[in-house]
Order: sequence, then structure tokens, then C-alpha cells
Amino acid sequence: MHSIQLKVDDSIFDKVMTMLELLPKDKITVEENSYEYPTITEKEAKKKVQKAINNISNGNGLPLEEAFGKVLR
Repeated sequence: MHSIQLKVDDSIFDKVMTMLELLPKDKITVEENSYEYPTITEKEAKKKVQKAINNISNGNGLPLEEAFGKVLR
């Protein structure tokens, strides 16, 4: 068996997935990994959100423009 990794633009993702569905189910396995971000538990996520909320109420944090700059990179 061979493995390949595809990076597909969002604009054609649905078309690629439809095309793959045409292939025999016993001959291909699709393992979807949308983003290469590490997974975290729900507990860790809640802790990060609470820390961010506390930072806002304490007057800490990034200016809005800088925060969006980091997110949109």
C-alpha cells in the first residue's frame, strides 16, 4: 500500500472529496487532517479561555490590531 499527502485548497476541497468517493471503498482510506495544530483537551481549552478572560479584566493582553495580525498570518 502507498500513502500520499495532499494539500488541497479550500475552494476545491469538496470536489476532491467527491472524486475520492468514486474509488472502491476497500482500496482507499481517507484520513483527513485539516490543520497541523496540536490537539488539546477540553479542560486545557477552558483553562486557556479563562486565562485570556482574566487577562482582559486585568488590563493585560495585546492591542486588537496586533492580536488580529497574529491570528491572520
